[in-house]
Amino acid sequence: MNFCHERGWTLVEMLIAMALSLLLTLLLVNSWQVNQQAFKQTSQLAEMQQSGQFVLGFFQQELLNQNFWAGADPALLRPVAGLSVQGDCRSLFDSGSFPKNNMAFVPILSGIVGAAHTPDCLSFAHKGSAFLQLKRLAGAPLTAATAKDNRAYLQQQGRSYRFVSQPSGAATATYWPYLHQVFYVALQTQGRQQVPVLMRKRLVRQASGQLTMDTDSVLDGVEMMHFEAGIDSNFDGQVDYLSDVAQVSADVWQQRSGQVLQLRFYVLVRSVMPDNTYTNVQQYTLGQRLFQAPGDHYRRLLVSSAVTFHNY
Repeated sequence: MNFCHERGWTLVEMLIAMALSLLLTLLLVNSWQVNQQAFKQTSQLAEMQQSGQFVLGFFQQELLNQNFWAGADPALLRPVAGLSVQGDCRSLFDSGSFPKNNMAFVPILSGIVGAAHTPDCLSFAHKGSAFLQLKRLAGAPLTAATAKDNRAYLQQQGRSYRFVSQPSGAATATYWPYLHQVFYVALQTQGRQQVPVLMRKRLVRQASGQLTMDTDSVLDGVEMMHFEAGIDSNFDGQVDYLSDVAQVSADVWQQRSGQVLQLRFYVLVRSVMPDNTYTNVQQYTLGQRLFQAPGDHYRRLLVSSAVTFHNY
């Protein structure tokens, strides 16, 4: 009579198999976590690179045509009765969107939010970052028939210039679209996160005919801006020195003892979401200013460029 004996696993063999299975599982989980971390890092870096490229192109485009006034001298533009702006961006150094009696009309102005000459429309701007105000003409000249009704214009008749809220219908007049913008950083709540956002205020004309400084967001993740001005101190059309905008005097902004012909800008871009596996303690150099990351879990990228412009 034949007996078939089947041999099972011993306790030791089962324990070894279980240990190997557990080790393999841990290796797979660790590999997945590493891949997830690498994917998050790569995604955030790519997102910040894209944001950095956008903000560089954006400010370069805005500054390339700065100080274009179609032959007019902005310092000689006179106040016009009836041009009131809701939420206008006036400051200690500047009259706001349009010239006013006994106040300077400043085409370009920058500084640190909270300084004495901060425009009064920036009550929600992030203190410590910089603001930038730009005024200029934009686009090709129009006639009364082709001008749109959503913006203000600089009316030109021969060598005479004046601001208008809408074309008057003068047959010989040319209308140049007028652009007044203020850029700054503000914090917005998105879900459970406080996200820094590049904001813009710009002069628009509402359907009611009221001129107002409209507010919109430009780009999420812009944490800090800083500007340095290239100054022509003797009006020969050449940059003589570079200065932190916080040190530029009112006389220079108002073009009495010099003029700004170049602007160097630094923009610190931050990831929108934190990565708890990453701690940022880096120091970033924004020209003459330093920013120390507070040991949080946000990645950052610093971009910078400079644009030279001339009065014409």
